[in-house]
Amino acid sequence: MTATIEAPASQPIADMETDSLIGNFPEGQRLVGSQCNACGCTMIGSRVVCSSCISRDVSRVALPSTGVLYSFTRIHVGAEGIRPLGYVDLDNGVRTLADIHEGDIPLRPDMRVELDVKDDWFFAPAASDKREV
Repeated sequence: MTATIEAPASQPIADMETDSLIGNFPEGQRLVGSQCNACGCTMIGSRVVCSSCISRDVSRVALPSTGVLYSFTRIHVGAEGIRPLGYVDLDNGVRTLADIHEGDIPLRPDMRVELDVKDDWFFAPAASDKREV
């Protein structure tokens, strides 16, 4: 006679608490990040699980509002025109995909950019790069 033993079903874990990446901090509006208290990994978004070591001991942190444009592209979107989109390496090493507002300044890799929040959030060339035009 054989006994049947069922393995417990694993439960899915949602790793993000909210969809909003912008939060209010003492420094003002910033991108919301999470820092793992076990391994020190910093991630974008309000996480409940560390994406590096899977620890649930994570804290909400404000991410830097400045960084460097790693790479970018321009997406042509029907009647809406051109939408620049790029990877930004924040000053703490976290990389994020973001809308880029270029204005009068031509985008280039390695240029300094800073976060701005209006109707939505985006990065734009930093004031120090605006002088190089």
